[in-house]
Amino acid sequence: MRYPFQVIKEWQIPLTPLPKTYPATAAFLELMVTLDELFDEFPAVLRLPEGTALTLLYRDVVYSDQDILNSVGGLACHISETCSLTFYGTTEHRETAEMTVRPGSSPKKGRVLTRSLSGRPIRRLQGLGVRLDLGDRDAADHLTVMARALAASGGPWGVVSRQHEAFVHKCGLLQPTQGSLFSYFAWENARPQQLLTALTAEHKALLWESFLADGQQPLEFAWLWEIYYTDQTRWLLEWELALDMVLDQLSFQVNRDTNSFCLLDGTGRERRFDFTRGGPAEKLFLKLLFPLDTR
Repeated sequence: MRYPFQVIKEWQIPLTPLPKTYPATAAFLELMVTLDELFDEFPAVLRLPEGTALTLLYRDVVYSDQDILNSVGGLACHISETCSLTFYGTTEHRETAEMTVRPGSSPKKGRVLTRSLSGRPIRRLQGLGVRLDLGDRDAADHLTVMARALAASGGPWGVVSRQHEAFVHKCGLLQPTQGSLFSYFAWENARPQQLLTALTAEHKALLWESFLADGQQPLEFAWLWEIYYTDQTRWLLEWELALDMVLDQLSFQVNRDTNSFCLLDGTGRERRFDFTRGGPAEKLFLKLLFPLDTR
């Protein structure tokens, strides 16, 4: 903040140290997931395009500083060894307070510092901002994309475009998904069905576009087809709506009569698909065009 703060309190807390090899970026994302669970709320992820910092903003939360320390104190201390991490909130006196957790007098202790404009004691805070400054614009860009992916998925896994894959790998969170259109990340090995839940409607539209415009059948379609006839299939409507959008975007036409159908692409050329011998994208495409099913 841009005004001088006064110290409210400084003290040390016991911590379980994390491995030195655990990347601060992965720890920050874990901190976010932990706070999501604590508050049952997903944050807005704020960042200026040219900046080196990003901020998680939890708008509708009320808490004490001890709530934060109990849930993410160890992660915050670990991150602060290599990056600048600060928590912000509004006190009952309607002023902004900040808290930092840095390494203490021993590896199993963290030094907590709280400050505000007046220096008055804090009982509770409203709203939470968690600001991380990586000191690197590219790293901040990649991490912002990953944080927003977590907020969109609502789970401890996320999906990003392939351009972020090297950074995800550096975080130690990359899931092995050779042949997929997107890159996926999680802290533990996630099942394909779980990774599918991280896809947004926009991701699904890009998958359909890769199939209809480029003739590709990425791995995601195989994952979905594998569970199509099970109760694990979720959000088929979203897949269908995404398909409709792409058909319109590419100017495809579907002409049907009682006994046959014809699919024309944007150039007027007839496109043919084979449900029996075709790949998973073809099967799903035809199933969504003709959803009546006896199974």
